[in-house]
Amino acid sequence: MPLPRTVPQDTSETSHQVNNILRNLRGEHFRHSRNAQHIPASLPTPLHANNIPTLPISLIYPSEEGRQNVTAPSGHRSTRPVRVAGPDPPRSWTTLSSPKIREADLADINPPAWREHALDLAFSLGNASVRPPDTSASLRSLRAGEFPTLALLSLHVIRMECSGYELAEIRPYIPPHLRRVLMRHSAINGPLSQIELNAICGEEGHADGELVVVGPHATLRSDHFRRIHSSRESVPKECTAEEYTWDSLATQGSEPSVLFSLTLLSTPVTFALSNLPPTITCLTLINIPNKLVSLQRLPSYCPLVSLLDLSYNSWLIPASGEKLLQDYPWTKLRHLKVLGLRGCRVTSTLLSQVNRGRWDDVEVIH
Repeated sequence: MPLPRTVPQDTSETSHQVNNILRNLRGEHFRHSRNAQHIPASLPTPLHANNIPTLPISLIYPSEEGRQNVTAPSGHRSTRPVRVAGPDPPRSWTTLSSPKIREADLADINPPAWREHALDLAFSLGNASVRPPDTSASLRSLRAGEFPTLALLSLHVIRMECSGYELAEIRPYIPPHLRRVLMRHSAINGPLSQIELNAICGEEGHADGELVVVGPHATLRSDHFRRIHSSRESVPKECTAEEYTWDSLATQGSEPSVLFSLTLLSTPVTFALSNLPPTITCLTLINIPNKLVSLQRLPSYCPLVSLLDLSYNSWLIPASGEKLLQDYPWTKLRHLKVLGLRGCRVTSTLLSQVNRGRWDDVEVIH
């Protein structure tokens, strides 16, 4: 008797049915165990989500407004402060907008508003021997809310985006008078470091006859002016009209120029005053930490000084400083027109000593 033929079943359909049976059994067992433990069937929203930032919120959103704009995960809005396990983040990760970092880590003890006030006399409109008339106004445009010039905007971008080594590379392409504006703008808003200052000044040691050094970010080397003198002597004096034109940057960079204005703010004087070039007409020494013993010999070193600013020097406040000002040989500074003594005690005796033997009185600002 022949056996009946069995039709083979599909193995994939059989395995699918087995999986469904096992899944239903697991679901029933899970629900039975939760009912036995009196646990709700629906799970609450987890307090921790894997898609929230792991870094501190202060690093991602520096400002207070940015922290308020941070949205919590859907279905949950936490009012507790965000804390991250582990040590504090390194200083290089922390932005400058943090008040703690601004007070503790920044070496800049003089705010920009004070630097602008202190340098106002050196950058004033009255000293037009080495300055264009609109320089001082353009420097204040970014802080006063006025619309800055295109040149100042470009210099600001260069200052923010370029390092000291990059400034040295692009220096030949920046005219000297714009490098001078960049140096003044940085002196007020963000003082240059030693590398950046050397990059802007180059081998000449100044920018279009002016040098502004703001400490404690930068200081002058003791042989700075000797190097300027040696570099000026090494410049070739013969230039033909066929090689250079009046608007050529190469001509402006190769022309030997002398130093007319020197400004030192909150930085020690590391050189002897006898090394100063005699061509200086504007000398500003503000908030100098060390006492200048040889200041009385300044007329023999820089006889052409027309603006002298000795404001905010603590060593001129005591009685010894007042005696130094009264015994100073003011008559030897024959070209002196403006004298800055802000923060110093100015008496009628001192004013008579300054103006003795002069047809026109010196403008003393105190």
